[in-house]
Amino acid sequence: MKIASVKAMAADVGFQTQALQTGRVASPMSRWPEYADRRASWMWPSKKTFVRIESEDGAIGWSCTNGGEITALIISAHLSKLVENRSVDDLSELWEQMTLSLLPIDRSGFAMMAVAAIDIALWDLRGRIEGRSLLDLLGGARHESLAVYATTSRPEDLAGEDWWGLKAAMPYGPEAGDAGFAGNVELIKGFRDAAGPRRKVTLDAFMAWDAEYTLRFAEAAADSRLHWIEDPLPPNDLDGYRTIRQSAGDSIRLALGNFCYSRSDCHELLREGLVDVLQPDVAWAGGITECLRILDMASAAGVEVILHNTSEQPWALALAAARQLLPVVEFVDRGPESALYTLMGERPDIRGGELRTSSLTVPNRPPETIKRAFEDFR
Repeated sequence: MKIASVKAMAADVGFQTQALQTGRVASPMSRWPEYADRRASWMWPSKKTFVRIESEDGAIGWSCTNGGEITALIISAHLSKLVENRSVDDLSELWEQMTLSLLPIDRSGFAMMAVAAIDIALWDLRGRIEGRSLLDLLGGARHESLAVYATTSRPEDLAGEDWWGLKAAMPYGPEAGDAGFAGNVELIKGFRDAAGPRRKVTLDAFMAWDAEYTLRFAEAAADSRLHWIEDPLPPNDLDGYRTIRQSAGDSIRLALGNFCYSRSDCHELLREGLVDVLQPDVAWAGGITECLRILDMASAAGVEVILHNTSEQPWALALAAARQLLPVVEFVDRGPESALYTLMGERPDIRGGELRTSSLTVPNRPPETIKRAFEDFR
């Protein structure tokens, strides 16, 4: 079956209005006061990019990623011409051709988000043509249920629920001095109180710290029994990660990979033994085709994988159910209502801190508003 058309469109779905964007969360830009209070003041293009791929017989595959107009342009102006008129069965070869064609200009970030969006939509299209869910295409569920941890800014509101764990987005980096450091320690104590003795407590520093700060914080927060520290340093600061590993050994578990955009990025972390929990994002790291390779590579290295922002991505949930060895996924708490929960289907049915994999058989579908917008766009 040949691919008739590839269309990409950027749409504002309210990403910049959510609490993690409007509240104070540490970031690489926190060192400048004008950018410290809100990530929305500087963050990358915040629109979602929706992709619609249609086969010659009228079947339609869908996906979405980040990057807004930038990834939409890469898809529309460049990648679409490599994909149109090709067979839906050429998934692996199309992935290689798209990726290699972008090498002269980029091999990460927006480029791999664009590749991921097309790859995910092609998998979705293949499932629709064959009348099978993505979970079925991936070989079926290896787990009956997936435990869920919540990334939240309101741990006290989630304290009574049976989450696998609670994750804090840290508000301060080294630029905030001793007061900020103390504020971070108190925040984690609050998360431990809310989580209780059984549940995991983790934190995300969003690349805002350095090695010395990370080591000092881990020691100061030892009573909170952190299960992992996520992305404390910029992803290219491998020397800093080596320092943490050499100084702390296994006493600090590092969760890395949100900003790995390919298996080669992940391989570097795995090869040097710098990562304890690998967390690539399927819609950023080249899509389903590449993340299958990443999962295999991590399994061979004996490293756990928890795909980033799993619960807002039905393809990530399917991969977690079918291929993750550790049956744990992430839920980003955006409050009672958010369009981001339902970008590609119904909100995941999380009950008692777990998600039954039998609920993952529904195909990916964007909201009717997006479908109508594509009709107008065409």
